[in-house]
Amino acid sequence: MSRVSVVNIEAGRQHPPLHLLWQIAEILGTDPLLLIPRRDELSTPTPTVQLDRDTLQEIRRAAKGDLETQKVLARFVSKLKTNLENTDKKRKT
Repeated sequence: MSRVSVVNIEAGRQHPPLHLLWQIAEILGTDPLLLIPRRDELSTPTPTVQLDRDTLQEIRRAAKGDLETQKVLARFVSKLKTNLENTDKKRKT
């Protein structure tokens, strides 16, 4: 996937392809449906999760020194983790 596509998905200008959601879910060890926000979640802004040092190091390695790619990946992973944590909290209540 190109960096432009990742930026467009992050900005909401492009929808991620279904196979990408499946791949991300597999890597995270979760259900792909948990990566898709419900309508009520879209209207309520939530604070994003801060990434730990190990995750940030993985992002740096994946970005291969490209600072813009690092920023995009960090925002993307942070949003994913936030969605997963919020879903977990809702399931427990």
